[in-house]
Amino acid sequence: LFGFFLGTVYSVPPFRLKQNAFAAFAIIATVRGFLLNFGVHHATTAALGLPFQWSPPILFITSFVTLFAVVISITKDLADIEGDKKFNIDTFATKLGVKGVSYLGSGLLLVNYVAAVTLAILVKGWFNRPLMIGAHCLFAAFLIAKTKALETEGFTKNAVQRYYQNIWYLFYSEYLILPFI
Repeated sequence: LFGFFLGTVYSVPPFRLKQNAFAAFAIIATVRGFLLNFGVHHATTAALGLPFQWSPPILFITSFVTLFAVVISITKDLADIEGDKKFNIDTFATKLGVKGVSYLGSGLLLVNYVAAVTLAILVKGWFNRPLMIGAHCLFAAFLIAKTKALETEGFTKNAVQRYYQNIWYLFYSEYLILPFI
């Protein structure tokens, strides 16, 4: 119900909070990050008749994806920066520019990947360590390569669209490895 409310005030007039950079980032991070993971886990355990309990992988994915959702929320407007400027829509892209937001998003994701690897190294018994470390190192290398490609292509609109698409590939890759970590 709370997620429905947030989705409504995000996109429905007269609120349309997606036009405010901070409100959009907060709503997307809350819904796609915390509520989605918490809600699916809670609904699944309830449907199976199991008591709700946070497990290390669920705590990890909820925290990891919440920061990832922050990145999605600040990079989502990169390809439409000209239209947003034209119609006076307040976004992180219009405030910081394509280059600034791209580097900020990539930097936050790299922090996320370093934290995942560090957690796997420091906390024994919680995760499949080789997968957790290997996958996140691979994802970080992919991110660095795609950020470098964006830079090499001069932050053009097509390059920005590919960059944003690659962020989503990385996002869904996290869910692909979740059952195995």
